[in-house]
Order: sequence, then C-alpha cells, then structure tokens
Amino acid sequence: MSGNGFTARKALLVLAGFWAVGVVLLVGASFGSVGVERLRDAPACPADQVFTPAYCRITVDATVTALTSDQITMDVGGRRVAPEVYLHGTLPDRVAGLPVRVTIYRGAAVHVQGGTLNFDTADAPADHVDELRAAGLFFLIGGAVLVGVNALVRTRRRADLR
Repeated sequence: MSGNGFTARKALLVLAGFWAVGVVLLVGASFGSVGVERLRDAPACPADQVFTPAYCRITVDATVTALTSDQITMDVGGRRVAPEVYLHGTLPDRVAGLPVRVTIYRGAAVHVQGGTLNFDTADAPADHVDELRAAGLFFLIGGAVLVGVNALVRTRRRADLR
C-alpha cells in the first residue's frame, strides 16, 4: 500500500498533524474572543484611571492631529495619544482637527470613530480572532483534502501499473 515512499501510515500522520494545528488555532480563536467579551463587559473607568492598566474602559472625545496608514495621533483631553493602526486603502485628505470618539481600554486607545473614520487600533483585543478561525478551518479541511488527493493519486498509479 505504498507509492513513492508515502504510505497510508504516513498519510494518517500528516492528517493528524494538520488536524492538531487546526484545533490549536480554533482554540486560540476562542480564547481571542474572550478578550473581546472582557472589553465589552469592562466597567467604566473613573477619571483617575483612564490611562492606567486598570481593568476598565471609557469612550472620550478627542481631536485627530495626524493620521498615517500605521499610526493615528490624537489629542485626548490635553494628552497626546498615538496608537499603532493597520489601515489600508486611501486615507482621508484632511483629518487634522477632526473630532472623534476614542474608546480607551486598560489605558490604551482601542477604537476610533468619527467623521469617515471607524476602526480598531493594534491594541484592540479582537485583532486576530477571525484570522485564527480561518486558518484553523484551513488546516482541518486542507489536511483532509491533501491526504485524500494523495490517496486518489496513489490509487490511480496502482491502477495504471496493472
């Protein structure tokens, strides 16, 4: 039952490896969503804890001073806040002076909304949940497809040799 050194046992080991990686990624995605739930359920921050790592969140008014595809700079109550962002596409031409609402969670700006802007920052806890879930499904399905295609090819070769 071997063809070119790739036996059924090796195929099952490959399949098990793909499935193990897929399960780990799916479990990681479920833990990633826990961060989103914690953000959503966090109590409101008292004024003296807004920029501390205390487990709280608050949405405050701010003014955008600069925006690039990898960083936004804002004035939040007289304090300069410049979180990292991952923006794609065309950025608005005039953002300096734009009033926005900024959600701050555990001392970091996690969401910006106002005017044509509406995005999460790199500090947002939900940053890679969807990607982990998609990668996990890819490994689960891809492993089965890879091993199945290999089995079909080996079966076809054996039939041609007869």
